[in-house]
Amino acid sequence: MIKRTVATIIVIAICLAALPFAACDDGPLDIKNPDTFIMAQASDIVTLDPACAYDTISGGQIKNIFDTLIDFDGSSMTEFVPRLATEWTISEDGKTYRFRIREGVSFHNANPLTPEDVEYSFERGMVQDYALGPQWMLFEPLFGFGVYSSRTESGLIPLDEIKEKVEVDGQWVQFNLAIPYEPFMQILASSWGSIVDMEWCIEHGDWDGTQESYEALNDPLPDDSPIHSEPNGTGPFVFEHWIRGTEIRLVRNDNYWSTAASFESSVTLIIPETGPRIWKLETGDADGAVVPTEDTQRVKEMPGVVAYDSLPALMNQALFFQFEIDPYSRFIGSGTLDGAGIPPSFFSDADVRKGFAYAFDWDLYIYEALNGYGEQMSSPIVKGIPYFRADWPRYELDLPKAEEHLKAAYDGLLWENGFVMTLAYASGDSAGKAACEILQQNLFAINPRFQIGIQLMGWPFLLSDMYAGNLPMYVNGWTADYPDPHNFVFPYMHTRGTFAHAQRYSNEAADNLIEQAISSADYSERQALYDQIAQLYYDEVPSIMICQVLVAHFFRDWIQGFVYNQMRPACEMYAYYLHKGYE
Repeated sequence: MIKRTVATIIVIAICLAALPFAACDDGPLDIKNPDTFIMAQASDIVTLDPACAYDTISGGQIKNIFDTLIDFDGSSMTEFVPRLATEWTISEDGKTYRFRIREGVSFHNANPLTPEDVEYSFERGMVQDYALGPQWMLFEPLFGFGVYSSRTESGLIPLDEIKEKVEVDGQWVQFNLAIPYEPFMQILASSWGSIVDMEWCIEHGDWDGTQESYEALNDPLPDDSPIHSEPNGTGPFVFEHWIRGTEIRLVRNDNYWSTAASFESSVTLIIPETGPRIWKLETGDADGAVVPTEDTQRVKEMPGVVAYDSLPALMNQALFFQFEIDPYSRFIGSGTLDGAGIPPSFFSDADVRKGFAYAFDWDLYIYEALNGYGEQMSSPIVKGIPYFRADWPRYELDLPKAEEHLKAAYDGLLWENGFVMTLAYASGDSAGKAACEILQQNLFAINPRFQIGIQLMGWPFLLSDMYAGNLPMYVNGWTADYPDPHNFVFPYMHTRGTFAHAQRYSNEAADNLIEQAISSADYSERQALYDQIAQLYYDEVPSIMICQVLVAHFFRDWIQGFVYNQMRPACEMYAYYLHKGYE
């Protein structure tokens, strides 16, 4: 998913014991609120409907209220444990997935879980298909490459075709994929794979299984769902209330089909101001809090707080080139290479892109702007997911090489005339600003005729201008929807990907490699294809990969049971697994 402020690293704080770094400890203190897990968040959730939610904060609550068929096993992102499915099989061709549905499970309203509820949950998601929601992750494996929505040029996908993709067979539910799709299990294990109560949804005006209802409810507003603020799941916690902008409270499900949660309740406090959030953590009135990077050292030194530091998150950030800038853009000066602007096709010259890449200082950025909470990456594929390799080629700061390429660009005209252009970053993204300044200063040092302005933009305006092709270059980044290279190379390099499409970047060789890689069920073949994609990214330089984001989790020392998983970025996702005490 596209990340809002990719260069401002948010450090998550909750309680944990026996981790690598611990603040000074004056001995055990009285444990506050021993039966409640309290998290202080900076932002409110968007929705509690798992078919709509596409942000980690909402996902944190959903994972406690609902259950998925399977879940990630501890810290692993490739091994799974049973949840609402007790067993599963995958066909040899990788296109048929079958799950046996657990018996004896009840929803919070006491309705029994059935295989039909599972079928309904996935069909409902594809039928409603929120335009900015996560359902595209189901459409691609179920309908084939290039299908990401129920809405096509010829109208809605026929309901019968959707129903053919998820079928009930006795106590089993079967998914019929159009192509082999290795990350399908990871998709099912995330919040958008949550199972809802069909009977309850229909009683409250949700999709009733008919074509008429499909057409009426397709792409609704996020708050037009009965689950939006009144969820009914099978999970370890039951929804009690959501006071918007203030608090979310869940209570323990004492009738849970598995081991009951340790906590009687889980409370999320919405506190936008940093100081009060940190104070809650320091005093023990919160078991965790979101902490900005600039405050991490201070939090590390707090008595009773321990830190699990420099963890690789499945997030990256980059400087993006626009290959076909809108000729009427206000950010390209004269619009020609006359020393007072740049032409709309400025970055179509590979020597320009390579010159910019060699002019970036990764060490300065990571250690000064990010306080060390980043690691240089060579391609969009981040460390921690399958097929990543540390030996892929990458750029380093090399001003002589930058000068060589920039002198070669446009047959020497660029070097002779210079240029004027503007880089953009989002408001609140202080590290993004630093990235722009590094490039601005180093390019000016190479040739004083290279004049770069820097523009602060509100996030909605940056996105709007990005999609419209108005921004010559800008800072942005990506957060994993599922832990597979496809979820990174597609948005960055495929013609239809989020960033590549916005950049007007299209490379047939990249498209073919990406499509072959996700369609293959052979590990060695996929590895070879991603090696080629990483090399192509280096050769083409469609963007400058700045870094993979690192995070730090801070915890008060009375919380036990924390096991970090990169697919659980929100602290609330851990409430079921945690307990309080000194061990």
